[in-house]
Amino acid sequence: MGVGMARKFDPRGFFLFSARKRLRPTGAIPRSVLCGSMLFALGLISLFSGQIAADLEWSRLRGRWRSKKDRNEPINIWKSEYSNLYYGCSDRGPHFRSVLRESKSNGYLLIATSGGLNQQRTGITDAVVVARILNATLVVPELDHYSFWKDDSEFANIFDVNWFISALSKDVTIVKRIPDKVMRSMEKPPYTMRPPRKSTREYYLYQVLPILLRRHAVQLTKFDYRLTNRLDDELQKLRCRVNYHALRFTKRIQVLGQRLVKRMRKMSSRFIAVHLRFEPDMLAFSGCYYGGGERERNELNEIRKRWATLPDLSAEDERSRGKCPLTPHEVGLMLRALGFENDTHIYIASGEIYGGEQSLQPLKDLFPNLHTKEMLAGDDLKPFLPFSSRLAAIDYIVCDESDVFVTNNNGNMAKILAGRRYDLK
Repeated sequence: MGVGMARKFDPRGFFLFSARKRLRPTGAIPRSVLCGSMLFALGLISLFSGQIAADLEWSRLRGRWRSKKDRNEPINIWKSEYSNLYYGCSDRGPHFRSVLRESKSNGYLLIATSGGLNQQRTGITDAVVVARILNATLVVPELDHYSFWKDDSEFANIFDVNWFISALSKDVTIVKRIPDKVMRSMEKPPYTMRPPRKSTREYYLYQVLPILLRRHAVQLTKFDYRLTNRLDDELQKLRCRVNYHALRFTKRIQVLGQRLVKRMRKMSSRFIAVHLRFEPDMLAFSGCYYGGGERERNELNEIRKRWATLPDLSAEDERSRGKCPLTPHEVGLMLRALGFENDTHIYIASGEIYGGEQSLQPLKDLFPNLHTKEMLAGDDLKPFLPFSSRLAAIDYIVCDESDVFVTNNNGNMAKILAGRRYDLK
C-alpha cells in the first residue's frame, strides 16, 4: 500500500482506499474553502460580464429599432424579414435504411381515409409512415366517398399515382392493389380494424403487426389522425416527404390551377389568398353563433346532427376561447389593420359561403377586388363542379402560389400550406 493511504473495509465485501488525514499548520485556510471562494468569485465575474454583454446587445437592438422608427421606414407587409429563418426538413438522413421489397415485407396495408381533401391528405401521409413502421407494403389509399362532401373521386382522380409510388420508392413499397395471386392464397379477407386516435408507434408494433403477420393483409378504416405526432426525426421527415413532395396533383388539376394563378398575376403582380372556411358544415362543426337568430341556430344544429360524436358546445365559450372562425367582415378588418390597401387583389378559396353574397358583402366593401375560382375559370371549371375534393385541390394550388396566405381558421389546409411554403423554399 502506498504511503499516506489507509485501507477500509466496505460491508459489501470490498476494500476501499482513502487518503490519510495530514496535519496542517494552525491558522491555515482549508483547501475546500479556498476553492469554494475562488469559484464564487469567478461566478460573480461571469454574472456581471454576462449582464453587461446582454445590456450592450439590448442597447444595440433598441438603437436599431429607434433609428428605424425615427426614419419612419415603411414596413413591407408583403414579405417577412424572418421568413429566411425557416427551412425545409424533408431530406432523408444518411442512416435511414432502404425499404424492403414487396416479397420480403410483413404483408399488405390497406387504408380507408376520412373527411375532406386535406383531412384525407393527412391520413395518406400517416398511412405511409405506418407502413414504414410495420415494414408493410402499402396499397394506394382509398378515399372517402361517404362523408359530408359525398365526393366519389378516386385517388388517381386527384393525385398522380405513379409519381406517388416512385417518389417514395426508397421509403415504402407501394402497389396499386394486392396482386390476384396473393389474394387467392389468403384463407380470409383482409382483417379490418380502426386504431384509436393518435396511436403510438408501439401500438402499431404490438397490436397491428401480429395480426398483419397472421393474416397477411390488414385494412385500417376511418384513417384520420390515427398516428401520434411523437415520432423520431426520420419518421417526421418522411411525413414531410409524403405531404410536400409525393402528393402531387394530376396534370389536369395542375393545369387549371396554374391558369388561375396566371390570371391573378395579370391583374396584379401581388395578391393575397384567403382560405375562407365559412361553409355551413364548418360553422356547424365549430358550435359558434354568428348573429343569425333562430334560423341560423336551427340550420346549423341540423347539420351538427350528422356527427353523432360531437359534444355540446357553448357558443359564448367557444368565441371567448378564440375558437370561432372569423367572419368575412372580420377578415377584411384584420387585413386593413395590417396595412393592406383597398386596391389589393384577393383570391377567396372556399366552398359554399354560409349566408352567400350577404355574408361576403362587408369584405367586398373593404376590398372590391375579390376573385374566386368560379369567376376566374368560367366554363373551364364545369368538369370539376361535381367533385368537392378536386375543387379544393384547385384552391390549394392558387393559395400555394400566392404572395400572402391568410386563413380565418387554423384547419388542415392552413397547416399543410404553411409547412409546404417553407419546406419548398
